[in-house]
Amino acid sequence: MRLSKIRIAGFKSFVDPVTLDLRSNLTGILGPNGCGKSNTIDAVRWVMGESSAKHLRGASMEDVIFNGSASRKPVGLASVELVFDNSDGKLGGEYAQYAEISVKRQVSRDGDSKYFLNGAKCRRRDITDIFLGTGLGPRSYAIIEQGMISRLIEAKPEELRNTLEEAAGISRYKERRRETETRMTHTRENLERLTDLRDELEKQLERLDKQAKAAQRFREWREQERQLEASVLLCQWDALQQDGAQRLRELSQQSTTYQAQMMQVRQLETQLEALRSDYHSANETLNAVQGEYYQAGAEIARLEQTIQHQRDIQRRQQQALQQAQQSIAETQRHADEDRIKLTQSEAMLAEWEPREAEVDEQLSLAEAQLAEAEDQLNDWQEQWHTVQQAVAEPTRQAQVEKTRMEQLERQLNQTAQRAERLQQEATHLSTARYGEERDLVSEQCLEASHAHAAAETQLTQLNAELVKNQQTQREWQAQLDNQRSRRQALQGRLASLETLQQAGLDKTNQARQQWLQTHGLSANPRLAEQLQVASGWETAVEAVLGGDLDAVSLDAFPALTAFPQAGVTLLETTQTAPQASARSLASKVIQPHAVLPWLAQIYCVETLDEALAQRGSLSPTESLVTRDGVWVGRHWLRSRRQNDANSGILQRQQEIDSLREQLMLLEASLAALQDDTDALRERIREQEQQRQFLQTETNRLHRAESELRSRLHAVQQRIEQWQQRRQQIEAEREEIEAQRLQQAEDHLLATERRNEALECLEIAQNDQEVLADSRHDLQQAVTDARRQQREWQDQAHALQLRLETNRAQRANSQQQLERVHSRLALLEEQHATLILQLEQQQDPDADLQMALETALEQRLLVETQLSQARQAVQGLEATIRTHDQERLQYERLAEQSRTSQENRKLEWQAIQVREQTTAEQFAKTGFDPATLRAQLAAEVDVNALQQQLEEIQRQIQRLGAINLAAIDEFREQSERKQYLDQQNADLLAALEILDTAIRKIDRETRARFKETFERVNTRLSEMFPRLFGGGECYLEMTGDDLLTTGVAIMARPPGKRLSSIYLMSGGEKALTAVALVFAIFELNPAPFCMLDEVDAPLDEANVGRFCELVRHMAEQVQFIFITHNKTTMELAENLIGVTMREAGVSRLVSVDMAEAVKLANG
Repeated sequence: MRLSKIRIAGFKSFVDPVTLDLRSNLTGILGPNGCGKSNTIDAVRWVMGESSAKHLRGASMEDVIFNGSASRKPVGLASVELVFDNSDGKLGGEYAQYAEISVKRQVSRDGDSKYFLNGAKCRRRDITDIFLGTGLGPRSYAIIEQGMISRLIEAKPEELRNTLEEAAGISRYKERRRETETRMTHTRENLERLTDLRDELEKQLERLDKQAKAAQRFREWREQERQLEASVLLCQWDALQQDGAQRLRELSQQSTTYQAQMMQVRQLETQLEALRSDYHSANETLNAVQGEYYQAGAEIARLEQTIQHQRDIQRRQQQALQQAQQSIAETQRHADEDRIKLTQSEAMLAEWEPREAEVDEQLSLAEAQLAEAEDQLNDWQEQWHTVQQAVAEPTRQAQVEKTRMEQLERQLNQTAQRAERLQQEATHLSTARYGEERDLVSEQCLEASHAHAAAETQLTQLNAELVKNQQTQREWQAQLDNQRSRRQALQGRLASLETLQQAGLDKTNQARQQWLQTHGLSANPRLAEQLQVASGWETAVEAVLGGDLDAVSLDAFPALTAFPQAGVTLLETTQTAPQASARSLASKVIQPHAVLPWLAQIYCVETLDEALAQRGSLSPTESLVTRDGVWVGRHWLRSRRQNDANSGILQRQQEIDSLREQLMLLEASLAALQDDTDALRERIREQEQQRQFLQTETNRLHRAESELRSRLHAVQQRIEQWQQRRQQIEAEREEIEAQRLQQAEDHLLATERRNEALECLEIAQNDQEVLADSRHDLQQAVTDARRQQREWQDQAHALQLRLETNRAQRANSQQQLERVHSRLALLEEQHATLILQLEQQQDPDADLQMALETALEQRLLVETQLSQARQAVQGLEATIRTHDQERLQYERLAEQSRTSQENRKLEWQAIQVREQTTAEQFAKTGFDPATLRAQLAAEVDVNALQQQLEEIQRQIQRLGAINLAAIDEFREQSERKQYLDQQNADLLAALEILDTAIRKIDRETRARFKETFERVNTRLSEMFPRLFGGGECYLEMTGDDLLTTGVAIMARPPGKRLSSIYLMSGGEKALTAVALVFAIFELNPAPFCMLDEVDAPLDEANVGRFCELVRHMAEQVQFIFITHNKTTMELAENLIGVTMREAGVSRLVSVDMAEAVKLANG
């Protein structure tokens, strides 16, 4: 696998698309400073995934896009593509089948960065994964940029280890290990949460087991209670049926008496109907005569109105005649005005039309003068362009020499800076400085010791606070458990009460519920759920309403079908509360209003004695009720049984509402306490993390103290080595001084050439100034001619506008005059017509006056007839009143009989209501009457049944609050417990698998790192003497753990003692780094190696050895190197030149050295 092409477009200075064709294993990139050679290195690093703008020599990622130059606009897109030849299949896996692999990256100014792999869009990670283990990457050892040699050789042991790991292909193992550790962390967190859930669930299962057993007993006893209630109700039902039959016979006798009395009333009503018929006929006669009277009055009014209308018509015709005369006079005036305007327009046209030709002639003369002045100005501009060209050449030459001078000045500055760095290094190596460093390190050791002690103190305090918070957490958790238990108890009690309430409101009757659901009423509230009763009167309201407590409330009756067998009561709601007596039971009920009429004639008393004392004053429709629920009428009394199905419904509903409110408050308290507990748990987690951090920091400070003591020992050794380095610095400073003198001489020569160019420029500028003086006169002449041409043009335009205006005004006056003549003729015709109409009009007053007098006589005759008809009607009215009074007397007798009948009927209906209520209550039990009668004994004892029922109810009461949902909850939670146990086992197995995977990765990492370290060390010990001509160099581990140990370089150039890499010269460091990089390459050759001016700090002898080694390694590795050294240039088989002929824009020039040699020899 080798790099065959690099395609760049819009990247930094490469604005135009260019292609670097890398045909050889030795490709050199040449060019002057600042032409953009190193941008090719940045392009390769960028396309392989570099995301730091700093490492691409920029402030932001937008800086990699060409930002424009003096002659170029900025571009919006940068693109770099690497084309690899993979014909040898070195890149394995899914890419082994491709002979050519393309990696491309694009970025736009809006920050959108895209990657492409063989033309298909992909992720950045896909690109980096391709190069894992190959030695390639954005910051790998295969790309050595300027300054990287020194950074590589002076790298920290941990950083140098990363380089060896990349060479060993361990980077992909580290990535796998990191992902595995992340999964393990997540798995442990899930396991902790799962353990908490399982513990909590175990406690709930213990509690639910007890509740489920109690719920089962409750259901069994509840079934027995239902059967006993049905038996008692069936006995009561049979007794009420017998009593109702007796009352019905008495009602039939009273009805016969009432019918006889009503017969007398109907006879009187027949006589009254005959009288009313006579009265109706007389009244119709009266209405007819009255109509004739009104008709006579209307005729009189019509005649009077006709006379007035004729007079109004004559008045309007007179007004129209006057208006016509005024219009004729006004039209004559407009005609005169139009004639005057027409005369004025013709006079002005006669004055201005002769001047039109004169103005056109002057305008043509001004345009000719303007054209002549513009031609003279164009001739001057051509002369000016020629002079400008004469000025540009010396200007360009002066600019070139100035650029050369600036470059030499930069080189002088660089030389001075290099000399200054050497001076600073000499100062850095002084004994005094190392003495200061020794004192500084000693002081740092003391500070590290104090920091270590402070960290341990802080860790102790944090541990104490953590223990306190953990205790608080346990206390709050106990409170949570208590409140959850209380919530469970309240929910159980609520469920029990709701079950009893549903039974009391007959919500368990399937047939009735099906009927309500069919009519869309199943969700409507029952009457008992809406009742709001004054405290203490709940029992009284229950006694009166009885079975109606389960009535269904609705806004309006729907379309109803067949009713259910168990019966149903529907109650339509109303928003208006009727007036009720303060003593009535209705005054004790607040809501709903619809039930108030039922209670309006039932009055409240405190005791039964008061009720019995007051019942004599009651009407048949009125009754009394006590607080204890005893209902008393005028001739009856009803008390409730203790086992009544409706007993306690209202109190139970109030308790249900209270329990719901308590549950709501408890839920809010639970949520707040849970939030506090969660916050405390988060605080504990943060403290544990902080404790771990402090523990790590304490260990780090301990290690730092040890390292500082090691540094103190190293400083002592450096003080002994500083003199040797001082001698080397002096030699380099002499060489720099010679370079500075040569650069100063070149700068002086460039200054002379620039001065010569400036002299030529001054001569050309004098000619330019002379020519510039005449420009003003020519421009002024053009301006004057253009101004005069515009003036004549404006006059011509104004004259033309006036002529057109007057011509239009003349035509308009002629048209207006024609319209006025036409209107005048029409008005004269209308005037003549009006005069003719007035002459033909006759006086209608005489005929109309005669008709009016005849109508007045007719109205007097009709008034006499009307008086006679009124007297007849009044006589019939008196007769009808006499008969009606007699009918009312008979009706009062019948009403008394009817009242007596109604009282009997009310008594029968009361029995019927009780019978129906009992039947409904029995229907709610769900038993069949015939089946239950067959099961009961012939002489059943109702009292014995009642005692058995009360005993069962006491047993149910002793059970207390029952959670009926506990059975289902216990089953569901048991299944959930099994599922969580299985999850726990799966997570433990997954942890074991992940732990095994990490151990395997660690084993492979240790083995690979050890093997790579030994092989690189061996190759480094061989490569170093080849580059230095002797000496020795080796790698040394800084720790014992192969997973974390750092790597240090120890080197000894020929004739010197073994020393640290930091004490070597710049050239020695560069050669050592090259030896290390090449040793790594021989171990794990990357597809290519890019070197950016690596040979810059080397002298000629070292450059020769460097080139020889590169040539040898080029047999296996592809090298692309940037250089200014001629010896290194000779090494290249393919040269690519980078130029910047256009400022800010880089271009390529490629030369195949083999072809060039053939052409030269041929």
